[in-house]
Amino acid sequence: MARIRREMIATQQPILVDTSLWVRYLQPAGWEELKEELARLLDQGSLLTCWVVKAELLVGARNAGAFDRLLESLHALDEVALTPEVWEGAARLGQKLRLKGFSVPLPDLLIAQAAAAAGAELWHADAHFDRVVEASRLKARSFLEKRSSGRS
Repeated sequence: MARIRREMIATQQPILVDTSLWVRYLQPAGWEELKEELARLLDQGSLLTCWVVKAELLVGARNAGAFDRLLESLHALDEVALTPEVWEGAARLGQKLRLKGFSVPLPDLLIAQAAAAAGAELWHADAHFDRVVEASRLKARSFLEKRSSGRS
C-alpha cells in the first residue's frame, strides 16, 4: 500500500500526479497556474508518486546530471508501492477496458491502479485516464478540458 503521512490522511485526499502534468510543471515556460498549484501541494506534502511516473520522467532527462537531480527530487515524494495487487488490478482493469473496445497502455493502467490503491485522486492531462474513470472507481481530475478551453 502507499506510504502516506498520517497528517495528509486527516487533512486532505492525497493526489497522485501523472507524468502528463509533471512534464508541464518541469517545462521552463508555460502553464503558470498549474505550476503554482503543484508547488503549493508539494509544500504541503500532499503529492504521491509511483515508479511508473518516476521512470517515465527520468527517461526524458537531458543528461546524467539532470537525471540525478530529478531522481533526488522525486525521492522526496511519498511513493505508492507497485505491489502484486496493484499489478493484478491494472491487468483486470485493462482487460475490462479491452472488452469494451478500448486499449489503454499498461503504464497508464498501473498509474491509475496505484492511485486507486492509495485512495488518491489522479491528476492528469491524458485522455486515456478519462476511459479508465468511466470503467472504474478511480477519482481523477483531468486538466485536458481546462487547458484546451483556456478556462482557469
